[in-house]
Amino acid sequence: MNAKKKGNAGENKFANWLQQNGIKAYRNSSSGANQWKSDIHNLLGINFEVKTVKKLNLLEAWKQSDGDSSLAKSIPMLAIHFDGMTENTWLMVLHSEDWIDLIKRVENAQPKLTSEKDRAIEQIINAVKLLEKQ
Repeated sequence: MNAKKKGNAGENKFANWLQQNGIKAYRNSSSGANQWKSDIHNLLGINFEVKTVKKLNLLEAWKQSDGDSSLAKSIPMLAIHFDGMTENTWLMVLHSEDWIDLIKRVENAQPKLTSEKDRAIEQIINAVKLLEKQ
């Protein structure tokens, strides 16, 4: 199998794996042709760079993911499946700042509010909760 077909197949497998785990995602067949460079279209704000390889230059792969994510203003993340790994097993690589943010969200059990819209939704939810108590 040539590298392009192997890459496409890996992207499809990763998108299917995300779907099996309840995440809305699909392979972005035009990932290099638009501002959303992510190999996998998703609503998580993550730029997934999928690699299915025998060997990998991790720094070069990271630079690609980081560069693409800065164009799309999203979080860079590598999803790597090395030859010989069991099916549906992926190594995930993300920036230390994003990892810390993720851990803090889990510890606080509340999503980070990043926009005015998010804050407005949170205020509405709190208002509804108050009304339910009355």
